[in-house]
Amino acid sequence: MDESTIQAKTEKAAPLVEGSLWRAIWIMSWPLMITTITSSIVGAVDIHVAGLLGSEAQAAVGLAEQVLFLFQVLIMSVGVGTTAIVSRAVGAGNMEEATIATAQSLALSVLLGMTLVFVAIAAAQFLLPVFSDSIEVIAMGKIYLSIICLLLFPFSITALINATFRAIGDAKTPLLVMCVIATVNIAGDYLTVVGNWPIAGLGIKGIAASGAIASAFGSLIALWALKNSNLKDCFKHLLPLSKEQMMRVLHIGIPSTLQRISWIGGTFVLFLILARCPNPTQSLASWSIGMRVESFVFMPLMALSMAVASIVGQSLGAKEIKRAFKAGWHVTNLGIGLMLCLATLMFVFARPFSEVMSHDPKTIEYTVDYLRINALSEPFLSVGMVLAGALQGAGETRVPMWISIFSSWCIRLPLAAFLALYLHLGPLGIWWAMTTSVIIQACLMAWHFQSGTWLKVRV
Repeated sequence: MDESTIQAKTEKAAPLVEGSLWRAIWIMSWPLMITTITSSIVGAVDIHVAGLLGSEAQAAVGLAEQVLFLFQVLIMSVGVGTTAIVSRAVGAGNMEEATIATAQSLALSVLLGMTLVFVAIAAAQFLLPVFSDSIEVIAMGKIYLSIICLLLFPFSITALINATFRAIGDAKTPLLVMCVIATVNIAGDYLTVVGNWPIAGLGIKGIAASGAIASAFGSLIALWALKNSNLKDCFKHLLPLSKEQMMRVLHIGIPSTLQRISWIGGTFVLFLILARCPNPTQSLASWSIGMRVESFVFMPLMALSMAVASIVGQSLGAKEIKRAFKAGWHVTNLGIGLMLCLATLMFVFARPFSEVMSHDPKTIEYTVDYLRINALSEPFLSVGMVLAGALQGAGETRVPMWISIFSSWCIRLPLAAFLALYLHLGPLGIWWAMTTSVIIQACLMAWHFQSGTWLKVRV
């Protein structure tokens, strides 16, 4: 096979390596932005519909979903490792390696998802009381979590397949999958809670069931798309399991998992601090609402983070080192500009947003403070999140893990406890601690990316 033929095959297999870098950023970013915004809409609808049942229901859904996210990040760690390995293989023009890596990662993810369903069902009974003293919130949270955790199995399929499509430079298929999930989930929320269909009085059971059923539909669409892609041969390599391939994935994914678990653990500690503030139920509800509203702002950053991971991975696979480095900073600058605009809207319209999501005056007051204070940190959040995505695409997950742990456990949590409880600032002190830690994390992440040591990482 002559050199021109090899080059043509590489270009076809690695669409993010050749041509304009800005074009590569565009073709990956816009579908992923719509995908993540759609995901945010689903989360916001869940909280809004729960609000129709009262602040206790909102707090219960917010708390239960944090516990659920703890299990989801274990599954997503497989996707992080898969993105790095598959994108590099595609960049190098080695589709056979990409296919085998996809197969083994899918098998690992499914096994993990099935296991976590049973673990989550058991955990639902004893985890929630640790983070809330409200009998109503705990009771509702247990019911919600025991149902919603069923989505972990289909989620394990969807998350892995979507990560694989992003790695090969296809961001439109994950968008299709998310649109299906969103449509079913939102329709289910309103039909069960507002429409009292198919059984009256389902309440938060209906919200949870809608999420699980929607995830199942999404996984079926994802499997269909994979079967009709250029990675369709992966189904032939699901068995036997390869210890070597799985260890490659986990070597990259485990630090990412620990980073996210650290963040979730820090969130639980914030819940404990919020529970000891005045008006604890309203404090927890305001955090749940604030996170959902803020997600409309930072979810586009998730899209940029996933986009740059694929571009960096393919560029490194193709030995385009300068392109990988430029991609990180180009997307970061794009994120900063976007966040300046969106954060301004979040600050200005904090009260209208809060009043749409709740009718409780104290919850609204706390939520307004949350949105306005955190709006100040959004440009810095873009630096931390986008560069973390670039580093993940390179397979560098260890240093970002330590940066995240330091920012959360050495800055955010001690400062939150000091301001909220010792200085009696309540939720206001926690919001300021969150903003401070985001700024520090962004500075550390920028320093590490600029150092270039991540270019030496092997996957």
